[in-house]
Amino acid sequence: MVKKLKVPEVGESITEGYLSRWLVPDGSYVRPETELYELETDKVTMPVPAGYAGSLHILVAEGQDVVVGQVVATLDTAAQPGDAPTVEQAQQSQARQAAAEDPTPFRAPPPPPEPAAPPALPAVPAPLPPPVEPPANMDRAREALAADAPISPAVRRMLEQLELDPSGMRGTGPRGRLTKQDVLRHTESPPAPAPAELPVAMPAVPVQLPVTPPAAQEPAPASGHPRQTRTKLPRMRARIAERLLMAQSNAAILTTFNEVDMSALMALRKRHKEAFLEAHGVGLGFMSFFVKATVGALQAVPALNGWIEGDQLVQNHYYDVGVAVSTDRGLMVPVVRDADRKSLAGVEADIAMLASKGREGRLSLNDLQGGVFTISNGGVFGSLLSTPILNPPQSGILGMHGIKKRAVVVTDANGEDSIAIRPMMYLALSYDHRVVDGRDAVTFLKHVVGCIEDPERVLLGTCAGS
Repeated sequence: MVKKLKVPEVGESITEGYLSRWLVPDGSYVRPETELYELETDKVTMPVPAGYAGSLHILVAEGQDVVVGQVVATLDTAAQPGDAPTVEQAQQSQARQAAAEDPTPFRAPPPPPEPAAPPALPAVPAPLPPPVEPPANMDRAREALAADAPISPAVRRMLEQLELDPSGMRGTGPRGRLTKQDVLRHTESPPAPAPAELPVAMPAVPVQLPVTPPAAQEPAPASGHPRQTRTKLPRMRARIAERLLMAQSNAAILTTFNEVDMSALMALRKRHKEAFLEAHGVGLGFMSFFVKATVGALQAVPALNGWIEGDQLVQNHYYDVGVAVSTDRGLMVPVVRDADRKSLAGVEADIAMLASKGREGRLSLNDLQGGVFTISNGGVFGSLLSTPILNPPQSGILGMHGIKKRAVVVTDANGEDSIAIRPMMYLALSYDHRVVDGRDAVTFLKHVVGCIEDPERVLLGTCAGS
C-alpha cells in the first residue's frame, strides 16, 4: 500500500512552509519514528517524522516552498526492511557515488587564447539585420507550460517572464523536474557565438571601424573572497521582517524610559545564589525577578495585558510572559506559562529549559504561542539603550539593557543627598498608545523599578498589583 506523505498542519495561522532539507535519502527504508525532512515555518523549524514504515520515494526536492496538505513524498508500506536499503546504507551509497563522480581535485582551466584582430569591414554601410523573431517553438513552449507539464507554477512564471524555451533545459529535480536553479544556470551560461559572415566581394578601399575597448573590471579583492554573494532569505527571517513591519504599520508605538538601581538585587543574588542552586537545582538569575515584577505591573495596569483586534479590545486575565531568546535561527520568544502562579524557582526552571531548547533548535510551536507580554534583554549583548518593537498582537514589551556603574545622587533615610557609584540599568517600555496612555505606561514602568530596587517584595509576594 502506498501512503501519501503530506505537509502537516503546525498551527492555525500557518498555511505554508519551506522544505529546507531532506534528512534521509530517496529510496531508503524508514521506520515510523524516522525524521524525514526539516520544515521551516515563520515561527519554528521542525523535523517531520514518517509516521509509517516503508520505502520512501521523494516527490519534492529540498529548497522548495510547500503548502500545508501538499504531498511531498510517498511511502510503500508493503516494502520490508530487506527490500530497500536502510537510511545508513543509502547515505553511504550516496557518498560513494559523489566521490566517484569527482575523483580528482579541482584544476583551473587553461587561459583562453588571445582574441584575433577584428576583420576589416566594408566602407559601405552594412544592411540592417532583419527584425528578431521569437523562436519558432515559443508558442509550443507556452502551450506546454500551460498544460499539465512537470513544471511548478513558480518556474513556469519565471520562464514566461524571461521568454525562455524549456525544451532545451535539463531538469535536476525529481523525475527530471525543472527547478528555479536550472533556469538560473541556463541564463548564466553564455550562448555560443554565431559564425561571422564575410562578404564575397571586398571593396577596393576598406575602412577600419573604431573598436570600443572593454570596460575595466573591478580588481578582485586581495583576500580572494567574492565581493558579493546572494542567498535565499530564510523563511523565519522573512516572516520576522514581515511581522516587525506589520507591528510598526498597525500600532501606535511609543517608548518610555526609566532607570533602575540594581544594587539591592545584585546583593541579594550574591547572598543566596549558592543556597538557591542547592535547594532548587537551578541558578538564580535576574530574569526571574523581572518576570515576577512584570506580572505585578500587569496586575497594576491591566490595560497593558490586552490588545486591539479589529474594533474590539481583547483583555487577557492570565499571565503568559514571553522571554526573548537569541538562537542560530534568529530571535525567538518562548513563553513562560502562568508566571503569576510560579515561584522564582519555577520561573528560572522554565527559562533554563526554554533557552536550552532554543539553542538546540527543539522549540515547538506550543512553546512560542500565546504570550501576552514580552521581555527582551539586549544587555547580554552589550546594549546600553534601545527602543524594542512590539511582538504582535501584544501591546507592550519591556527592554532590559546593560548594567553600568554610574555616579548617581542617592538620598538617605534623613533626606540627605550624596553622590554614590551604583550599578544602573536603563529600562525601556514600548507600548501601543491606542491601548494605554502615557500615564499608564509610566505607572507600569515605575512599578517594575520599585520591585527590582526592593527585591524582598518579590520574595514575599507583595510585588503584585492591586
